[in-house]
Amino acid sequence: MKPVVLVHGAWHGAWCWDYVTPLLDAAGVPWVAPDLPSCARAQERAGVIEDVQTVEAALDALPGGEEAILLGHSRGGIVISEAGAHRRVGSLIYLTAFLLEAGETFGPAAGELRAPLGNDRFYNDCPDEQVAWAAKQLRPTFMGGAPFTPSRLAWAQKPTTYVVCTLDAAIPVADQRTMALRAGRSVEWETGHSPFLNRPDLVADLLIALAK
Repeated sequence: MKPVVLVHGAWHGAWCWDYVTPLLDAAGVPWVAPDLPSCARAQERAGVIEDVQTVEAALDALPGGEEAILLGHSRGGIVISEAGAHRRVGSLIYLTAFLLEAGETFGPAAGELRAPLGNDRFYNDCPDEQVAWAAKQLRPTFMGGAPFTPSRLAWAQKPTTYVVCTLDAAIPVADQRTMALRAGRSVEWETGHSPFLNRPDLVADLLIALAK
C-alpha cells in the first residue's frame, strides 16, 4: 500500500483526521499527519514556508520507497502545491482546498493571528457532538507576512484529484469548481467543509483506492 500524508487546514491540527485514520489502519494503509507550525506555533509567526518544510520532513521520514499520496484540506492546499514537488510524492488530493495558479496569492497583506471562523462555516452539516469536539480544539493560525504566491505547482506535474464539497459554507462551490478544472480529475461530494468528521468513509475510501 502507498503511504498517505494528511495535511490539515487553518485553525486545525493533526487531530482533525482522527475519524479517518482508523479506517486507513483497518485497510492497511500507512499514514502520517503532521501538525503544521502555522497552527501549532502560531505565536512564533511560523507560516507557509515552515509548513512546507514540516511536510517535506514527514515525507523524508517515510519508510520504504513507495510513492506517497499527499492530501491537503482547505489552506493545506497551499502547502501541498509546494511540498508536492518532493520526490516521494506520487499524487495529490485537494479536499475543498486552495489550488492556485502561478501568480495567484493567498492570505492577508498583514500576517496577523486570526481567530477561527464560526462553526456554521466549518461544520454546518456535522452532528452537534462532532461540532463540539472539533470546536474546542480550534486554535489561531498565523497567515504569514505578505500574501503567499505558489511557485512549484506540483499539481501541474503530478496526478491530482480535486474534491468539491457542494455543501461547503467556507469556500464557495463555484470557486472550488474553478480550481477543480485545473486538476486532472475531480469528484463531488454532498458534504460541508469538513467531511473528515461526518463522512470519514468518503475520505478513507478515496485514499484507499489510490493507495492500492
